[in-house]
Amino acid sequence: MKADYCVACSGDETQCKGGGNRRCRKRNPRASRLAGVLDTYGGIRFVVAHRTELRHHVRCDELLFVVPRLIVHEPIAWNDIPIVIARIELEFGKWLDTRPNLDEAGSVAVQMYKLRCLEHTKRSLDLHSIVET
Repeated sequence: MKADYCVACSGDETQCKGGGNRRCRKRNPRASRLAGVLDTYGGIRFVVAHRTELRHHVRCDELLFVVPRLIVHEPIAWNDIPIVIARIELEFGKWLDTRPNLDEAGSVAVQMYKLRCLEHTKRSLDLHSIVET
C-alpha cells in the first residue's frame, strides 16, 4: 500500500472526496469556517480557514462575513467548491437584508457590492466580468 493511499478516495488523488468524508486520509480534524471578505470594489473573496486564522485574510478597509452555524473540514472536494461559494453568497445576501444600516467603511463596500450585483445578473461564466476591475 502506498503512503498516499486514501480509503475514501480508493487511492485516486484526482477524485478526492475531501474532508467531508471521515475516512479521508487528508482530512483535517480541526473544523474550519466559511467566510467572505468584501473589498471596497464590491468584490467578494471566499475563504475557508480556521476561525483564528480568518483575520489574516482581511485588510483594514474590508468587511469580513463568517457564515454562522456552519463548519467544514478541509480539504474541500473539487465538486463541492461551487456549493461552498454559493452558500457564502446566499448567507451574505441574507445578512445584508437584515442590516440596512452599516458603519461608514462597511457601507461603501456594501454599496459597491450591490451595484456589482446589478451589473452582473447572469450566472454563467463570463471571463470579461471576472477580470473587470
